[in-house]
Amino acid sequence: MILRVLLLVALISVTLARKAPNILILVADDMGYGDLGCYGNTTVRTPNMDSIAADGIKLTQHLTAASTCTPSRAALLTGRYPVRTGMAPQGIMRVNLWPYSRSGLPESEWHMGLHRDNDGDNKHHPLNQGFNYFYGLIGTNLDDFGHEYRVITMIRPHWYGQLISVWGVTTIALWCLMKFGYFRVTTFLALFLLWTAPIYFTYFLMDNMELFCSVLYRNYDLVEQPIRLAGLSQRFVHEGLEFMRNATDTGEPFLLVMSWVHMHVAIKTAKQFQGKSPLGRYGDGMEELDWSVGEIMKGLKDAGVEDNTLVYFTSDNGGKSHGAVDGGIRVPGMVKWPGHIRPGSVTDEPTFQMDVVPLISHVTGVALPTDRKYDGKNMMPLLTGEITQSPHEFMFHYCGNKLHAVRYRPGSGSRTWKYVTHEPQLLPGKSTCRFICSCTNAVTLTTPKLYDVTSDPGETSPIDAQSETYTDISELIQKAVIDHKSSLDPVESQFSWFKLLPQIRWQPCCNGSFPFNCDCQDPKFS
Repeated sequence: MILRVLLLVALISVTLARKAPNILILVADDMGYGDLGCYGNTTVRTPNMDSIAADGIKLTQHLTAASTCTPSRAALLTGRYPVRTGMAPQGIMRVNLWPYSRSGLPESEWHMGLHRDNDGDNKHHPLNQGFNYFYGLIGTNLDDFGHEYRVITMIRPHWYGQLISVWGVTTIALWCLMKFGYFRVTTFLALFLLWTAPIYFTYFLMDNMELFCSVLYRNYDLVEQPIRLAGLSQRFVHEGLEFMRNATDTGEPFLLVMSWVHMHVAIKTAKQFQGKSPLGRYGDGMEELDWSVGEIMKGLKDAGVEDNTLVYFTSDNGGKSHGAVDGGIRVPGMVKWPGHIRPGSVTDEPTFQMDVVPLISHVTGVALPTDRKYDGKNMMPLLTGEITQSPHEFMFHYCGNKLHAVRYRPGSGSRTWKYVTHEPQLLPGKSTCRFICSCTNAVTLTTPKLYDVTSDPGETSPIDAQSETYTDISELIQKAVIDHKSSLDPVESQFSWFKLLPQIRWQPCCNGSFPFNCDCQDPKFS
């Protein structure tokens, strides 16, 4: 499941020592690297998010494990490359759009999904994966929820016409075969119905994404359908603060994950934020998100736990959806922990979102399982200044389940190299793709490109392929790739069509019988 879970909360085991810190994880959705003021944006006001960097450390080379949400969030939760958990897409579908599908992280990992085998088994639900409370989306926010765009027509503008044309041509062909005596009328009618049913089902499915996907849950209960996007941030803030108060009353450390719906489209804000930004609706959403983060940070202070809380802020992926270019995988990363991380610190060393799992393990004193390989590294020594170099030597960048680039941070010097074997198929004369950059039609480079991303973060000036530097570094990286691939064990893919297809018989309807009268508001806020 895409895991746009807007609130994941848990009480860490009571066996933890009282001195263990609280953990607050703040995850934006599709926020670009340069969207925040502390990363260079001067047109939108983001003082609350910027304050995390001012009071802690800013990571300028912070990377996701994928450029789309399903695999990147799986990696954030597990500390492992998506390819190790079956969450690496293997075709054109790179996210799981449907809350009611069989796809999800293995139970041995963490939550990402809902049901697995039967309606109501909740095998992938957060409450069955170590969390004590859940409020939010099981699936994803979509343009369709805003009633302004359709995802399918953004990808394929002539989708419905093409669908009808295919249906019409096939129907005419069947009719002609009948007229020429190849089969009888009854056979024609049977074939016509067999052909029309899947065509109509596909049309109905893609034209009603809001009906199928726009659901909001509190624990196991469906509380809102469809989701009212305007004011949703305020409800998340309320739920987060309420949990924080209840958790601090117990005196035990807590883990609170706030996974915001902004900045994914459709962007809807409360009235007080509409028209407030010079960047239109996107800027309005940024300012509402900043307000939301500010309220949660204020809640820490009001609860008296600010000094004993490690705060981590990031985005699930960037704006460009190809795994080889940094536009899709380099994201904001900020960590604050008073008394441990020096305020105003900055590191240009490469770090992974997957490093958060071993980081939490380290600061809480809870050992990680030893029956699996973790790709994340404990980055606490880097955050505190105990070391000045990334704990990673090689970082592997996937697009779907294919390796498209490798980062290399040598043990000496200050440079970080990036070895690129595949590039996105850009529109002629532009730096963008049609809708999103695909993995399946990526351009395979005959001669891989090597960049010094320390001085060339835009990847505009590749190193001469005939140079000694290129040869030496390429050989090291190629050997590292062989070693990495040998460490991968076979795993069941969660991106087969069988697992990705929506299970219509599982589809809930809060006030009626699906698909009729499926309309309700969260009674807590109605």
